[in-house]
Amino acid sequence: MILELIKIDRNADKPIFRQLIDQIIQLVRDGVLPSGFQLPGTRQLSQKLLIHRKTAIAAIDELVAQGWLETIPGRGTFVAKEIAVIYDQLPKIIECPVNDQPIIVPTLLNRQLQPNFPKYHLDDGLPDPRLAPVDELTRAYKNALTKGWRYPKYTYGDPKGQLLLRDYLKDYLAKTRGMHVDREQILITRGVTQALYLTIKAFIQKGDQVAVGALSWESANVNFLYHGAKLIKIRVDSEGLDVDHLEEVCQQSVPKMVYVTPHQQYPTTVIMPAYRRVKILQLANKYGFFVFEDDYDYDFHYTRHPIMPLTSADNGGRVFYTGSFTKAISPVFRVGYLVATIEQVDFLAKLRRLVDRQGDAILELVIAELLKTDVIQRYLRRNRKIYQERRDYFGHLLQANFADVLEFTIPEGGMSVWTKFPSEVSLPKLARKALNHDLYFYNGASFKSDDPQLNATRLGFASSTHEELEIALKILKRLL
Repeated sequence: MILELIKIDRNADKPIFRQLIDQIIQLVRDGVLPSGFQLPGTRQLSQKLLIHRKTAIAAIDELVAQGWLETIPGRGTFVAKEIAVIYDQLPKIIECPVNDQPIIVPTLLNRQLQPNFPKYHLDDGLPDPRLAPVDELTRAYKNALTKGWRYPKYTYGDPKGQLLLRDYLKDYLAKTRGMHVDREQILITRGVTQALYLTIKAFIQKGDQVAVGALSWESANVNFLYHGAKLIKIRVDSEGLDVDHLEEVCQQSVPKMVYVTPHQQYPTTVIMPAYRRVKILQLANKYGFFVFEDDYDYDFHYTRHPIMPLTSADNGGRVFYTGSFTKAISPVFRVGYLVATIEQVDFLAKLRRLVDRQGDAILELVIAELLKTDVIQRYLRRNRKIYQERRDYFGHLLQANFADVLEFTIPEGGMSVWTKFPSEVSLPKLARKALNHDLYFYNGASFKSDDPQLNATRLGFASSTHEELEIALKILKRLL
């Protein structure tokens, strides 16, 4: 009986609500609870597990919201029909040699960056540097520079990154993302971009096919193309990457890797539901391709608990998971991380040493101290509330002033709103005019690569106060 399989640990740090959710998800993933299985009622759950009924109701509601369960009025709650968990025996990963043929595509690298710093900005979705823990950073830097034995801190270190940071990060990922990994499975990088570059360099060869969303992150596409990969564009809809389309592609020609942003699909910000996340892992196991999971906005989810990463499930070394502290602190602090198997990380560390002997050791010790002292966690909790208030206010302003002009959906998380403009509006011209009025927003040029008719961009709200958002939208409304 399912109730005998669920064990509640009242002494654990993890809340009972979260324990119940995680254990039911694991039972579904393991196939113990098959598609269509009916769960006991919340009253029976609460009585047998000796928990409050409100806790059981909240957990079931969350599982329904995530797509693991479905409720049929008058009948009960069942494991969602779309989920069929069959994990095949994973093929042994073959380490691919690094491609030593030079690939020079200068036009790909000729991308414009925004060199100006206008007073007002509806950026791609960046944090507010005014909310960074500056005092704590200052103290942590001082401690890292002056305290303890300096020799190991001031000399060459491990290309994988500071051991102390990997230790604290291992615990942090377990608590926040349900990822139980060894510290040797973690490579500290200078952000997601470096993690992606190293992974491509190690596991993608010239001519390999890589599947990306028809709407995807331009830097990822450029990175793949620069290394000679051939991009296969997968449809993106209201639930993110269309995994049925991906399956159709695999039946014709299997890609070497699939790049995904399941938590907040870039650029549209939509969340990939549970059944699609399960299926993409099944496809990876069946066809033997790698998955590069870019979890760039994990920490900023406002309406419910963040979705667990793909790699929180047993993936047999098929998933490369990456994140960074860019949004948690500020983009100037270049510390990210990549999680893979020990063998993969060893390979990537050797490759990293060719171009970057090691990361910023002092900064890594600073981040380790901020994790140890709960500074990052505390600031994330505070800033998440602030960004949620800004999202709500920005949504209110958009609805009040642009409902009949722009198409948009207020996201459940992240730091920007995917916004479609009328076809008669030239976004590049509008963006240039806005700069003349001290307002910056991206002109959406890279989103037109597959659909020239698409006239959309991301309008970021997190880095601006309510007053600044008001002024920015007044400028935009006047120009429109």
